[in-house]
Amino acid sequence: MLSREEYIKRVTVLGQYLSPERGKATALLIFSCLKGTLSAEEAQSIYELLPEPVRYLWKEAPSNGRSGNTDCVALAKKVGNYPYRAAAERAFEVVFASIGEIIDDNTKDKLIGRLPSQLKVIFERSRTCALDGSVGDFL
Repeated sequence: MLSREEYIKRVTVLGQYLSPERGKATALLIFSCLKGTLSAEEAQSIYELLPEPVRYLWKEAPSNGRSGNTDCVALAKKVGNYPYRAAAERAFEVVFASIGEIIDDNTKDKLIGRLPSQLKVIFERSRTCALDGSVGDFL
């Protein structure tokens, strides 16, 4: 099983971030935005599908209650101070790819099915930024 530190390293490498702190901050931002746009039941159903090294970040991510915004990417752009929507989408791709690499296909399909439609597309797209075997040299 992947440790918390190894998971954050994966996010850091996938996102091409300079430090693990930036990788962790990105994951926390994404999870916080998900919590802010999903109902409590929807958020819980996603949490239950997450692997253990990711669950601790989900719990750690601030939950400021429902934001009233249903556009999770727009919320991430605003909260994360991203200059462009594409930058916020890229943060989702990185986090989704890091999760997709460590769960089985059945769990992945269930997780995608529980995401808002705009995020389903991003999760599918995230499969192309997943790590390959050669990344072991960087981890």
